[in-house]
This record gives sequence, structure tokens and C-alpha cells, in this order.
Amino acid sequence: MSSYQRHFSFLVFLLIGASPVFSSSLDSPVPTQEQSGKVEIVIRNSTYEVQGGILRPNEASTIVLRNLDKIQHGFNSSLLAELDLQVETDGATVYGKGIKGVHINPGGTVRLHFIPTQPGRFSFQCDLHPSMKGELLLLSVGAI
Repeated sequence: MSSYQRHFSFLVFLLIGASPVFSSSLDSPVPTQEQSGKVEIVIRNSTYEVQGGILRPNEASTIVLRNLDKIQHGFNSSLLAELDLQVETDGATVYGKGIKGVHINPGGTVRLHFIPTQPGRFSFQCDLHPSMKGELLLLSVGAI
């Protein structure tokens, strides 16, 4: 692979099994560079909706989870157990490697900060509502 192709390799974040949201009405205090490195997942009507960006390998990335429902929901994934994470919510920050998941209170927001290291297929679900499921595809794509 040439240095040109390596330079333009990037990690694409796709969400399968959930409804995409392409609105920019959700603001986040987490600064990003043209939405690169950040993906937002909104929980509304007991479904996951995504507003995505591009996550690059070996670069800081953020998943912002927002619960717009009136009930608590979860976000659990084997991906979370493999990563060194920083989890921010309501003035508290938890960090370290390997968590099972997070619960998000009604109206709450949780930010997951991490560095993706490898491509793969990672399912996620709400442990409180088993019908809420989705899948993350982390793909390393080279330039053509």
C-alpha cells in the first residue's frame, strides 16, 4: 500500500438495524473537526437512531448517546469491553478498560470517548428492552 493510500485510509462507522437521523439539530459540547470522530445515537420511541460521522483508526472518537424517551434505556456491546474508555455523564467521568454497557436516564446524555483500533462487526442492544438492537460495522477502507 502506498503512503498516499495509507494517508487516506479511514474508518467508516455504519449502523445497521437502526433508523438513521440526518438532522443537525442535536448540539454537543464535545468539540469535533467537521463532525469527524463523532457519532450520535439518539434513543427515541424505543429505537436507536444515528447521526454519523467518520471515525478514523488510531484517532480519538466519541459516541454521544441521547435518551429522548421517558424511560431508562441501555447501550451494551462487546465493543465496550475491549476498549479503553472514558464515559461522561451528568458531571461524572468514569474511565478504564472494559465495561459491559451504560444505562441512560430519560432526557440524559452519555458520551463515550475511545480510540478505535481494529475493524470488525459489533452488535449492541438495550439490556432493559431486548427488542432494541443494532450493529456497528467498523471498516478500514483504503483510497481507490
